[in-house]
Amino acid sequence: AREFELLGAAHVNLPFDFDARTPEEQNATLDSLVSSRLSSVSRAVQAKVNAVVSEASNGVTGEDAPYFTYFRRQPASVETVRLLGDGRAQFDFELELVGSWYLMSVVAPETGSATRMFTVDVSDYGGTNAETIPVEIRGSSSRDAFPRYDALFADGVFDIAVHFGGDYNTDRFDLSTARWLVETLLEGGWENASVSSFETLTIDSPPFTRKVLVEGREIEVGVHIFHSDMVEATEEARLSDAMKTSLAERDVVIYSGHAGEGAGFILDYQPRHEISASQFATLELASKYQIYVLDGCRTYRTYVDDLMKNPGKTFENLDIVTTVNTTPFSVGYQVLWEFLYWFTLTDDAGNHYPLTWMTLLRGVNTEQFSGVHYGVHGVDDNPQLNPHASEGVACTPCKDDTDCRAGGNLCLAYSGGAACGVACTTDAACPEGYRCARIGDPDALFYIPKQCVRRDYICP
Repeated sequence: AREFELLGAAHVNLPFDFDARTPEEQNATLDSLVSSRLSSVSRAVQAKVNAVVSEASNGVTGEDAPYFTYFRRQPASVETVRLLGDGRAQFDFELELVGSWYLMSVVAPETGSATRMFTVDVSDYGGTNAETIPVEIRGSSSRDAFPRYDALFADGVFDIAVHFGGDYNTDRFDLSTARWLVETLLEGGWENASVSSFETLTIDSPPFTRKVLVEGREIEVGVHIFHSDMVEATEEARLSDAMKTSLAERDVVIYSGHAGEGAGFILDYQPRHEISASQFATLELASKYQIYVLDGCRTYRTYVDDLMKNPGKTFENLDIVTTVNTTPFSVGYQVLWEFLYWFTLTDDAGNHYPLTWMTLLRGVNTEQFSGVHYGVHGVDDNPQLNPHASEGVACTPCKDDTDCRAGGNLCLAYSGGAACGVACTTDAACPEGYRCARIGDPDALFYIPKQCVRRDYICP
């Protein structure tokens, strides 16, 4: 999956007495006319794109369709408005969507330049004000990056909270998944002196813990787990209080449960108890860097916009993982396993192994769940070089990986002797004279980070 921008310009007809109105009245009139016209443009563009994609997919829908599109709620915005002097105003618009990686070649195939264009016929209700608008489609320019592990580990504790939403199904998939997670952590060597089984886990239980090393410093990793049956029906507020504490304090907050357009964190269904989307803007959110993983149906469409209304958060201190379509409960096991495993991965010496967002998401965008597409918001502010240790490491002599200061930096074979590489995502992140190169088989060893290596393969 990839994020795309659709850009173009459209027009509105001004009322005959527009020039006679006060500046305040003119602004109000323009806002109203442009907003109405933008709705018409958005509907026309979405209909055109979806029709082309449906034809390219030969009418096949769902997981078997070779192409797909997914528009957020209210995907269109206005960039600039200009008065033309001929009784009209022109405005530039932008729409965002998620779609198949090669969507541009389907929507705008007849182009011989880097700019891909197509046209859309737009009219208002009743067929009035018809015009044909050229639209440019662009793929997202975001590049792969690392989560800000340096910020996550700064205080010596890396704490993760997993909140299971309630389930209205008879089989109670929320409880079966929570039970599986507890048993997986216990069997995997995570420690918790107060919890020996799923039945002994309470809302006040301490976290499951283990240790990792970051540049020789011991970091404690803790996993807190919450599910709806931890409290009686009369104490549902304790579930939302626990969620609010996690949002205000934890490094990583994972919500695994029912979701949808305009929904919030639905923490129970017996009775229903939730933190509504309308509350997101006023929640106390940590000022430090955090990661939110929102594993529920179509969290891409509204959750990000609602959360970013909170003054405590920008994409400089928050990365958000969302899904763009319906998410079956069975994928919850995969998501929880992948993120907990890869977030806390270590090498043989116990050093934390930093993985990029592309690598992390590769674990959940699997063939088994090919119809479920995950992505992350906020990567443009993230480091593209190993956030643990990178300065002055490249090309220093080494005997093995542990000589390269941090997990993720590898001891590489050069013609003049072994020397260190530095984990990276792009050439631009590497020092001058280096490139960011993939090491080993990209399929079998996809978790091995690319390394900054000398372009001439000779360390000075």
